[in-house]
Amino acid sequence: MMGLVMPWHGQLVVVLLLAACAGCMVHDANIAPESPRVSVPFDYRWRFQFGPSPDGAPGPGSTDFKDISGQGCTNIEHNPHRVTPTDCMLACAYNQDCHVWLQDSKIRVCYHGGVDSKCSPSITPTLPAGGQRSSVPPLRTSYENAKQSLNDNSWDLIDVPHDFVVAGNFKNMSDTHHSYLPRNVSWYRKSFHLPIDWKGSHITVYFEGVFHVAQIWVNGQYVQMHTCGYTGFTVRLDNVTGILYGNDSTNVIAVRVDATFGSGHWYEGGGIYRRTHLIHTSPAHFVHDGVFVSPELDPLEKTVRVTAEIDIIGSGHPLVTVIATLVDMSGESVASNESYNVTLAEGFPQTVTVLLSGAHVKVWSIQSPHMYSVMMVLKDVSHGTIFDTLHISAGFRQTEWKVDTNFKLNGDSIKFRGFSHHNSFAGVGVAIPDRIHLFRAQASRAVGGSFWRMSHNPYLPALYDFLDVLGIISWDENRDYGMEYVGAMHDMVKRDRGHPSIVVWSYCNEVECTQYNKQTGLSFRAAAKALDPNRAVGANGGTDGLDVQGISHGSNASFINFHKSNPDMPLVLSECCSCQTQRMNRIETTTCMHDQNSPGLLPYVAGSLGVWTLFDYYGESHEWPSVTSSFGNFDLAGFPKPHVYWYVLNWMVMIDSLDKGRPPLPVPDVTRILDLPNLIYHSVAVLSSGAEVELSVNGKVLGRQPTHGSGEPVLFNLGGECVFAVNVSGVYCTGLKRVTEVNVTTPTECKAICCQDNDCSVWQFSVWKGTPFCSTGNVDPTTECVKPNKIRVGGARSGHPKSGIHDLKAVSYDSHGHMTSSHTLHGAKDAAAIVLSLDVPSQSTGTGSALALDGHDAALVRASVVDESGALATYSTANITFRVLSGPARLIGVGNGDDNCHQNAKSDHVPAYGGLARGIFQVTTDCVSENRDYVLQIDAEHDGQTKVYPPGNCTEVTAIRVQGSSPGLQSGSLIIPVSSSANDLPLNTAIKSVFPENYTYLRDFDG
Repeated sequence: MMGLVMPWHGQLVVVLLLAACAGCMVHDANIAPESPRVSVPFDYRWRFQFGPSPDGAPGPGSTDFKDISGQGCTNIEHNPHRVTPTDCMLACAYNQDCHVWLQDSKIRVCYHGGVDSKCSPSITPTLPAGGQRSSVPPLRTSYENAKQSLNDNSWDLIDVPHDFVVAGNFKNMSDTHHSYLPRNVSWYRKSFHLPIDWKGSHITVYFEGVFHVAQIWVNGQYVQMHTCGYTGFTVRLDNVTGILYGNDSTNVIAVRVDATFGSGHWYEGGGIYRRTHLIHTSPAHFVHDGVFVSPELDPLEKTVRVTAEIDIIGSGHPLVTVIATLVDMSGESVASNESYNVTLAEGFPQTVTVLLSGAHVKVWSIQSPHMYSVMMVLKDVSHGTIFDTLHISAGFRQTEWKVDTNFKLNGDSIKFRGFSHHNSFAGVGVAIPDRIHLFRAQASRAVGGSFWRMSHNPYLPALYDFLDVLGIISWDENRDYGMEYVGAMHDMVKRDRGHPSIVVWSYCNEVECTQYNKQTGLSFRAAAKALDPNRAVGANGGTDGLDVQGISHGSNASFINFHKSNPDMPLVLSECCSCQTQRMNRIETTTCMHDQNSPGLLPYVAGSLGVWTLFDYYGESHEWPSVTSSFGNFDLAGFPKPHVYWYVLNWMVMIDSLDKGRPPLPVPDVTRILDLPNLIYHSVAVLSSGAEVELSVNGKVLGRQPTHGSGEPVLFNLGGECVFAVNVSGVYCTGLKRVTEVNVTTPTECKAICCQDNDCSVWQFSVWKGTPFCSTGNVDPTTECVKPNKIRVGGARSGHPKSGIHDLKAVSYDSHGHMTSSHTLHGAKDAAAIVLSLDVPSQSTGTGSALALDGHDAALVRASVVDESGALATYSTANITFRVLSGPARLIGVGNGDDNCHQNAKSDHVPAYGGLARGIFQVTTDCVSENRDYVLQIDAEHDGQTKVYPPGNCTEVTAIRVQGSSPGLQSGSLIIPVSSSANDLPLNTAIKSVFPENYTYLRDFDG
């Protein structure tokens, strides 16, 4: 028996597929198998107009502010990180209570003020940019693009999720935070029918996420606005004046998306970037996100507590009851009960409670993430009619935060080991398909990460479902912090509170946490506790009303001092380790990883949960030509960087397999060379899980060394004198970093440190006020070492790294001298061919064996440039073109992981980086989605990117064949298996992949 899973209102809907009998899902006479509720995919056949257009100007219609740059104002408050003046100004413009904005880009500070704000150059602090308006004009709601009669046939016909910002071209501009991709306003429109028999029912469209400001019109009538780009919202249709029913009547929903501003200092994308659903229920129904199955299990009573918010539209006043039945994953009923009776009336929603006692449930944990389904029924007491049903996924565990024992899960003390994340991926931006999220979650587990920090915002609902079934604990983080954003905290908690994987609600991130008064923290606490009283609240920074204090990038000393002053406050290293490197531009980061993770090992700290980051992301690239971050342990295209193996070694190999905080994966063997051939000055570093490791250079054994089980790299000296022929004494070299890991007292010692580091080309030593300073780095001495400085001595390398090193091979041995694993790297090779391989779906990444034909599923194809012998041509930059040869698929994006690559993400070609490139392919057939027969009735247009088949009539279950080619090289092709079975949907794949014995992606990765 396998669970078919579908999204509803951001929670997991589980319908058990029982192979043997059609009716065995119902184990209680009170449970009915059917109800009027229907959730229809609403993602296909949207019309899209990319801005700018006549209706594409940014802002709410009027942004007329008087310039008050250089002034200060009274009665102003911080607004969340608005990193440019435009961000700060537009956030004010959309706020009907905001009259004043002030912004300083250098320190990322934005202030807003109301009608009582007074501004003058004499008021401190003065800020370099600002504006003031004497009155607030009404929000503009009249646009040509919103009219029902508009002919939109010339607009693009697309499917959502969709990120229109990532489709732009990179442009060197002043805003370094958002990946140098222009942001704008764009429009979406969808024409649809409503079945005639839905008249009188409750009908909504649920948007899982639109970034940033969304304004909605239905049949030309303005309906609502949603201003948080990270939380979902519903649009009610049945009460819209002029809504039409029947196949001969067409409705139009129009969405204006203003993505010209945000609140993040990273790439945030733009558009309808998450799934959409058309939901029909009877007039009496469960409220959106209104059912809460508390995951917190009382250790003594072991009673499951279910609360349900119910409502009705129309004039009826039925007497109703709510029935809840707990079902295990085999389909067996575990416990059932019903609420007291209540009378419903429009405008007076009711909340009822159902207690399921004596359930004897198996607890959810990292190593055994047991999940259940709760079948909810809203029933008319008088007539026995079923008004509504829901199937909610649930898991149960006991959590406890204490200083002396840190965090306990089901009574077991756990040290956190995990990663922070940002929501973008090569080729698709923020519109990441579900199976790629599964790939990322499995990658976290494979390197020992059992904790997932949602930084710095709530993510899409499907990700939390993956974390639940895979046993990954999470920290759910609100985006905007301030009194006007308490509602967003409420929305996040209400949507996500049923997930057992979440153990902390986080208010805010870093400096944003410190910019508000005590009442802000207490208000956020009250919002969370009103919905979920048992879960801890925390923050990645200092604020009020916390149960758990997170500290970002804190030293051991900062934790020690905080604990002395706050001995009763549980502590966690909630962000650390911004260690930058790339697959080709390799920088030694293992020392950074070791040192910055160390506060998590203190006895009163719950661990290190937010290493920055698991994957690279668009934006936060510091300066052109770099357009993505370099913090990730995997690059933007999902290829592992060499230093990720430090985490495999320290968080998987060196952690006992019975440790309650360790993912339940086999202990891997690790051998990984950290330096590239042809980029070596003096030494080679190797990570190894063996007792000894041996290095060969160009086929000749250089030597064998013990690892001492340290988890740190073993250094092989290649011999020869380390020459720094360029004299940089008497000048100051910019861009160097002071050596603090060891005590350096002489120039000779400083030179030796640089000599052993292949990433170091310049060293300088000085003594200032009796204190010795050694600084090293990789800079150009002709441009960076020019400013006179008499006290500095130093040298720079000349010429190129050691030539003649074409091949490196490392072999690990156990204590008995038996080989355990090996790793080979090749230097410059002549490219001969393209070889394609399938990373997703693949058993090697824990992502299944076939794509589900659900209209959304996506594959990650790797293109490797190889020489005539089949060895990776590591230094090849061949331009690789991807295309579909046959089968139901389309190319939706390309990438290569190079932070300096400016190729358009939606191109069909991309240069190889490190000999590798990535193509992302999406299915164009839907013969799996639940209720897709309604799509054929509801969608007014029938062309488009995805072909929808009625149930039992899928004729395109043919594999996908794709090709990678490059001029002068032999082309490669690949078959991507597909499936018309719901068993192969991404979430069902995750359920089957909790214990992925065949995860070999990191072990076998060549690059």
